[in-house]
Amino acid sequence: MPTLPLLNRKHPVLLGHRGLPTIADGNTRASFMAAVEAGLDGIETDVQRTKDGVLVIHHDFVVGLRLISDMTYAELVEQRPEMMTLEQVLELLEPYPDFLINLELKSIPGLEDGRAYELAGAVAGWSGRKRVWISSYDPVALLKIREHRPELPLGYIFRVYDTGRMAELLGLEAVHPHWQLVTAARVARWHRKGLRVATWTVNDAEEARRLAEMGVDVIMGDDAEALRAARSA
Repeated sequence: MPTLPLLNRKHPVLLGHRGLPTIADGNTRASFMAAVEAGLDGIETDVQRTKDGVLVIHHDFVVGLRLISDMTYAELVEQRPEMMTLEQVLELLEPYPDFLINLELKSIPGLEDGRAYELAGAVAGWSGRKRVWISSYDPVALLKIREHRPELPLGYIFRVYDTGRMAELLGLEAVHPHWQLVTAARVARWHRKGLRVATWTVNDAEEARRLAEMGVDVIMGDDAEALRAARSA
């Protein structure tokens, strides 16, 4: 069974949410490098797929008024020349072998365009794959990745109510609840089930310390100073 690549670090692991968007626009080269330079443990970022099969880094499903899945890569970069591909991000972070990467697969329910298989293949084929895990709101996409590349660690994201049971049913390695859903009792229950707990988006130092004291494994946020407060818990 795969394990989350926490590299035996002291908890909690601190991830810049889309890099460090308090320093530069999120999901850009500058934002990712800001997270490296701030001494964070890694980043969380978002993976979409273009119509012609290019995996790109962008949070929203749309650019302008069009779905990214309906645009070719050439059309996309014409509107967003700063947008990076997954390949470019992995190349950018190649020189930092201890830097962790959580890739969130953006998946529209009912859309079957091969993105889950393609992302799994790209990660599995990368030399730094042991420091990567994939997460998604979409349990079907996670199931596809598990069947295609069972060696890759996976996390299930949820934000409205506790649906952590889904991660157990799918045999995943982590739950990714919104921070407002995290309680000491839930953390203890998830840990008893063998699940790591990665929470988001934490931008308050006091909240980061509280979560660290509960035993949360991974904290994601936009602000490096707020995140580093968790290390003093």
